[in-house]
Amino acid sequence: MEFTIEKELLLTNLKIVEKTTVSRGIQPVLSNILIEATEDNYIKFSATDLDINIVSKTIASVKTEGKITLPAKKLSEIASKLSNKPVVFALNSDTNVVNISCGNSKFELIGISADEFPSVTTEEEIQGKDFVSVEINPFIKAIKHTAFSAANYENRNIISGVFCQISKENLEMAATDGNRLTRIVESIKNGVDSDISCVIPSKTLQEFLRIAAFVEDEAVALIIEKTKIIFKAGNVIMTSRLLEGEYPPYKQLIPQTCEKNAVINREEMIEALERVSVMVNERTNIVKFMFAQNSLFLKADTPDAGVGEDSVSAEYTDEELTIAFNYKYVLDSLKIMDSEKIKIGLGGSLSATLFRPDSEDDYLCLIMPIQIR
Repeated sequence: MEFTIEKELLLTNLKIVEKTTVSRGIQPVLSNILIEATEDNYIKFSATDLDINIVSKTIASVKTEGKITLPAKKLSEIASKLSNKPVVFALNSDTNVVNISCGNSKFELIGISADEFPSVTTEEEIQGKDFVSVEINPFIKAIKHTAFSAANYENRNIISGVFCQISKENLEMAATDGNRLTRIVESIKNGVDSDISCVIPSKTLQEFLRIAAFVEDEAVALIIEKTKIIFKAGNVIMTSRLLEGEYPPYKQLIPQTCEKNAVINREEMIEALERVSVMVNERTNIVKFMFAQNSLFLKADTPDAGVGEDSVSAEYTDEELTIAFNYKYVLDSLKIMDSEKIKIGLGGSLSATLFRPDSEDDYLCLIMPIQIR
């Protein structure tokens, strides 16, 4: 194998795939990136952690085709420090050593045979398969507004994923960790005749967000199969397993009406919460929200540290109510809304509370309060 590639193209493609490698694992080859030089003057970079695999393709000048896996961390370090000149890769197939040269710089990097690398999804494999084309901007927005509230991925149960439903005119996504629920409905245009739904690991969607920064396409093609999902955007293909099982019936949890309602300036509330949170108990993260006539008072107290208090004006005319939350759940959701004001729908001190933007966005965050003694 021998090829020449522009430094910026090399760096970009390494950035796309390298996060999917495994730094410590039973199989050393999972710490490596598979590099394939093809006769049509393309280079494919592949990485996998066995749950997700990513393949990124770019143009290069290929003298001899071939393939090898190289350590991701070391290869990225070398590439980032090279001068801005063409980079030449030449493989000695007898020793699995790759000579990398750029200007006056020369490196020898020891690889592992490509035969040891797990199989990854290729462009040829997905040709002819049914796909759903989804506009990339509403898809990215839906991920950002929901994936953060899924349960920890290490649990690998159904709520460590994001429920995704695609219909002819809407994309609906929802996530919950049992303490909070986020849901968004985005308008899209596609050709599906019937609803398609699946549960995508939150880790996969966060990885897609990262990759999307390198993609210029206006749409992503989704191939949804029984146990896996394939994303195709530009010259990047990402494959992930899907989570199997019945997603909780989250729509039943969303109240149609709320007994009490408040409207508050979003930025003012974020700033006040961040000030008060300096004094929270780091084990519980509890902040008390005290709603009174046209005001919201915030209070955090830690017995061995002290008390923090703040207040913001609010459009609130119902009876006084004190309710406590893990303030981080509230901040997470407020920070991704982009409306000037937010609406808060309240029940009692132990009822789930609804936070939503005071705008046209069909987005909501439902947060369970914490019982205070």
